Amino acid sequence: MLHTMPVLNCMHFLMPVGLDSWTSYDVPGVVGVLRKRESGQYELVDAFDCDAIPGARDLAQHENFAQWVNAAGGTSDVRFDVFLMPKADVTQRHDVVTLIQRSCGFRLDPKPAYVNAA
Repeated sequence: MLHTMPVLNCMHFLMPVGLDSWTSYDVPGVVGVLRKRESGQYELVDAFDCDAIPGARDLAQHENFAQWVNAAGGTSDVRFDVFLMPKADVTQRHDVVTLIQRSCGFRLDPKPAYVNAA
């Protein structure tokens, strides 16, 4: 059954869209970042929680956007989806992101840490 789902590794996200079709919501939730596979299915590469679902401009300016593009193989291959959680507090949203990370097995490469060298 999972091989027929639009998203290969996560059932929380079912309709990934590009930035040009993205809509913001004034509702808390979890945003999923996905890439399209050769099979036509999508694969989750990152997820994060937020107090309000950001708009397309906010996603494009997100600190991880370059990593998402790299993971997807190009700007045109990055897709986004949302799991709305209107009554969830931040702890519950963090728990969902943790569960998604564990079940989907994704983890972006850590950002390099720079130390002041004198």
